[in-house]
Amino acid sequence: LRRKLNMALTITTPGAASEGAAIAGGTPSKFTIKRIQFDDSYPTGGESLTAGDLGFTAIHAVMIDTETSGYVAQYDYSNEKVEVYEAGADGAALDEVGNTTDLSAVYIRVVAYGTA
Repeated sequence: LRRKLNMALTITTPGAASEGAAIAGGTPSKFTIKRIQFDDSYPTGGESLTAGDLGFTAIHAVMIDTETSGYVAQYDYSNEKVEVYEAGADGAALDEVGNTTDLSAVYIRVVAYGTA
């Protein structure tokens, strides 16, 4: 199954990955594993990834692993977005990639826990 969201993210289920029941903080919930591809125009502030996009009514936790692109992704819980960072030349902390950057070759794996 492949879903395109707002012309921004394409979400698929990798290989034999599945969804299942889980307990998060003592609350019955479920988990899902997804492979997500970005598009060719990353927006400043990140790409929207909501609980509904993952089949949840609420997200408890999101763990992200970036596939071999060299970028680092993190989930912004407050704004329900995936932000992408890269090493800056200034030697400081990672910088968010620039507005409209083509990330169409960037894939991330997400393990998320949420309320069904």
